[in-house]
Amino acid sequence: MIADIIVDDQPASATTVRGVVLVVDDEALVRMNAVEMFEDLGFEVLEAGSGAEALARLQERADIDLLFSDCRMPGMTGPDLAEIAARLRPHLRIVLVSGYINVRPGGWSYLSKPYDLSALKRLVGSPS
Repeated sequence: MIADIIVDDQPASATTVRGVVLVVDDEALVRMNAVEMFEDLGFEVLEAGSGAEALARLQERADIDLLFSDCRMPGMTGPDLAEIAARLRPHLRIVLVSGYINVRPGGWSYLSKPYDLSALKRLVGSPS
């Protein structure tokens, strides 16, 4: 699962899936960039453009290992989504990302935007 991530500079092979991540961001290009990075790390990636859509995906798929969500989104914020997701799935790993704040909201793992593949590897490459 998440602890089994490939942490060298080589992308994972297409046949090696290291877990399922749900990437949530209301900005399509930012979301697409995160999706590509997680795919390079060998994850199966699901996408959501809003907190409500993310909750629907969490209810559809019991095998999601990691919720990776932007903090600032219209409607439901990332921290709001994280609180609900943590109640639904107490063992779900949650990472919040933002370009506007530099603290760890709600005590979850946090990544500041902009981030690159090596920063993402460092964050998700260690066990929760």
